[in-house]
Amino acid sequence: MSRSRIIVETSDQKKTAVLEAASLQGATLAEWFEEQLRATIPSVNHESDAKQHGLVRPNELNDVEAVMSSLSSQDWAFTDDDTRYLTHDLHPYPAKFIPQIPAHLIARLSMPGDRVFDPFGGSATTAVEAVRLGRRAISIDANPLSALIGRVKTGFMTPSIRADLEQLAAAVESRLVGPDGEVEAQWPSVLERHGKYRPEIPNIEKWFDVEAQAALCLLRHLIDTTTKDLSRDAALLALSRIILRVSNQESETRYVSVKKNVSFKICLRAYLESLRTAMRRLDNAAAELQYADAEFLIGDSRADLQRSIAECSVDLIVTSPPYPNATDYHLYHRFRLFWLGFDPRKLGQIEIGSHLRHQRNNSGFEEYHEDMVKVLSGCAYALAPGRFAVFVVGDALFKGESFSTASAIAEAAEAAGLRMVGTVDRPIHTTKRSFAKPARRARLEQLVVLQKPNHEIVVSLGAPAYKMWNYEVELRAKEITALTNARINTREAGGEIRLKVANPDYWNLRRLAFTRDYSVVGDPDRRESTWQKVLENGDADPSKRKDPKYATHGLHAYKGKFYPQLAKSLLNISGVPVGGRILDPYCGSGTTLVEAMLNGFAGHGCDFNPLAAKIAKAKTGILTLPRHIVDHAIRSVLDRVVLRGTGYDVSLDQFSKDLHRELHDWFPEKVLFKLNWLLAQIRLLGNPTIVDFLEVTLSSVVRDVSQQDPSDLRIRRRKEPLEDAPVFELFADRLTHAHSRLQKYWAVAGRQPGDMIEPRVVEGDSRAPHTAELLGLERQSVDAVVTSPPYATALPYIDTDRLSLLAIMGIPSKIRSTLEENLTGSREIRKSERDTFEATLMDDKEAYSILPKDVVSEVRFILKENSKIDVGFRRANMPALLWRYYVHMKENLESMHSVMRPGARAFYVVGDSRTNAGGNWVRINTCANISKIAQEAGFRFLEAIDIDVTTENYKHIKNAITENQILVFERP
Repeated sequence: MSRSRIIVETSDQKKTAVLEAASLQGATLAEWFEEQLRATIPSVNHESDAKQHGLVRPNELNDVEAVMSSLSSQDWAFTDDDTRYLTHDLHPYPAKFIPQIPAHLIARLSMPGDRVFDPFGGSATTAVEAVRLGRRAISIDANPLSALIGRVKTGFMTPSIRADLEQLAAAVESRLVGPDGEVEAQWPSVLERHGKYRPEIPNIEKWFDVEAQAALCLLRHLIDTTTKDLSRDAALLALSRIILRVSNQESETRYVSVKKNVSFKICLRAYLESLRTAMRRLDNAAAELQYADAEFLIGDSRADLQRSIAECSVDLIVTSPPYPNATDYHLYHRFRLFWLGFDPRKLGQIEIGSHLRHQRNNSGFEEYHEDMVKVLSGCAYALAPGRFAVFVVGDALFKGESFSTASAIAEAAEAAGLRMVGTVDRPIHTTKRSFAKPARRARLEQLVVLQKPNHEIVVSLGAPAYKMWNYEVELRAKEITALTNARINTREAGGEIRLKVANPDYWNLRRLAFTRDYSVVGDPDRRESTWQKVLENGDADPSKRKDPKYATHGLHAYKGKFYPQLAKSLLNISGVPVGGRILDPYCGSGTTLVEAMLNGFAGHGCDFNPLAAKIAKAKTGILTLPRHIVDHAIRSVLDRVVLRGTGYDVSLDQFSKDLHRELHDWFPEKVLFKLNWLLAQIRLLGNPTIVDFLEVTLSSVVRDVSQQDPSDLRIRRRKEPLEDAPVFELFADRLTHAHSRLQKYWAVAGRQPGDMIEPRVVEGDSRAPHTAELLGLERQSVDAVVTSPPYATALPYIDTDRLSLLAIMGIPSKIRSTLEENLTGSREIRKSERDTFEATLMDDKEAYSILPKDVVSEVRFILKENSKIDVGFRRANMPALLWRYYVHMKENLESMHSVMRPGARAFYVVGDSRTNAGGNWVRINTCANISKIAQEAGFRFLEAIDIDVTTENYKHIKNAITENQILVFERP
């Protein structure tokens, strides 16, 4: 990275203070200044073009020539790039490779959600880049310090972790209060009380002054007392960072004792500054490492890989193994390991490539080659078929003779069952070379690219822990067939399924909706959870009941929505690859759109109901915002609600004055004041997505605190009017629950297969041509339609949501009435409109030019039967309402036909209902009628899948749908 000189003028006193601060960290003035810049200035773009040239779909890896062409065209020197961004230089580590190398390899050779493995984890460079790019990371290293560094560098600073570290910082800070003499006088008693932490370092007095020993023992005690889990790791890493600074070792690279006279106070100050630096780095990295999913193992890659990692569970291997005969990691980290409770001598005995080990064993390059054969055998076991491993290596030097490490790796790989694909030379800039003398001679490194043959493997697919409905078993068989090309009989789809797959079909298994987990048959005890299982249950044992409210699905009740597992299975059955474009023209509360974004699709959706569009935007948008921003916003609102005491502003300023009369008609005054106060607090936040999310959460309690009978979908008042309601308590409970769901999702978000693409959601009518423009859709651009349109006259959506539309969105009754009349499936109609529709219906020529003959006949039958007897206005309206509904559906299907690409499929979840015609109950054959309308609109009818549904306990829905069908159409 090119650098510019900055000249700062200051006083001698401030200069001395700055130099002292730098000295506490063992840093040069330039290094200290760079650290301060990072703490105050947002990080610049460090991604280079890694993401821009990333893998789009896993099947691209089948073209090996294209893969090698892509890798060969990259300039791997990265001479001018910043290599210290995020947490990469949080802790010293020798001979680590620059982050741009794994970044580009990971982007080009793996998909988001893939597991990236580094068998020589080192300073976790590969792991940090993996999680930054939305992959999962797994690392193993014989050095226990490697695991500690990795856990911290990929860690996420939560409020509880921060609280632990702040308590620790306060405990250390309090020891520094008082005159220097009093501070220094503490060390004898400290050493006496906490001497158990002093490690058995040979000649410890030579390497650590006694005051430094006391301070380090105290710090170990304070860390053990105040921290746990990640906070403990971060505290220990901060300690490890200062060990050499407070020791008598001359420098990081010179193992020579030089008396430094390090005082007790200097040690504590150095630690405090180190801890603050670690905390700042984690804060600055939070947005990019927020979904980090990383595992760090301590072990010997020659012997432990098959015991530690399941067969075929790794999607990419990126590593930089130790240069042969070059570096002694155990010596470099000797004192750090001792003070952290480890024995570096044990590491020295097994360290691959160690210069001292080769000397001790009087061994040459052959020993290194034998070690790598064992490592590569384990790598071949762990790697999935058809996937790649890249080893970044340099030539070795033994007794003046040069050896090709790349050739040795290639030979060992072939013996392990991996295929040598090619090598790419990487020039090493003179300023980037190792401190180790043998490695300093290197002018080039090689990227050795290996691939595991894409042979079929036998896998076992586990069924969900809950009992599936018959139609879910059928859908399971269909989605497995769609994603793997394996023909699955419905009769066998209810239990464990075995099939043969290679990639990319093996990769697709993680996408299944009605499958719990899978494993290679040869490794049955280590099963890989599907993304669906992880979303619902994390890593816990699967529930006996399916969870339809994971992530944001349960944010707001919405009548008539279909459940997410069904939507996801249809996305899979559609055959659309990740990144494809999905449209839901009746998106409702956003079920399909949430599933599209959680599964790597580009979702588009619209709804005529303003509240539905708002809910869909809130449920999808909140998942795209930085975790720490959302978390802070939610906590701040909850704190404000809890700390408000008993008082709050008595005002209605959040409501338009022309709405006050209707608001007072449906809400007690005390409730209105509470709603107003909450809206004011919510709207203080500047981000519209966060405001939408919080307003939708508040909307979810509106019916419960109103005069509306909550169990009735129509406009019905409570028998006993409310005088007040626990608005604050209900809102806090709903928001806390929504926050908990978000936290559960955040904990597993790094496993999502495919990129998360924010959906485009608009309030609009799917029948109107301009709505497609608003959604950014061109003709023949949609890969699949998945939707559940309103059922014919079944649910009064606007009436059900009218109080939220009024109180939260400020929509008056006149506009709501217009919305209700124009909504597809509405039960409201004016008499003049009814008369016009009935006249059209009874005119053969005009009616048959609009709808299929069978549909016209069914609606006419109801009209004629009702005309024979005296019926109420609801039954009298029914024929015209059905006519209007079918015309609306025709217009929708014609609109879908224009935006869908040839071969694309549409899935419409609809249901039949019934009505009373002439005193007799008759079936409304909505499913069959829509199928006929779709065929007239130009679609090919493929099949109808029967599904069962249940209805909620609401009054006045005796004619609601209890049997549904999934209608499957194809656009020719």
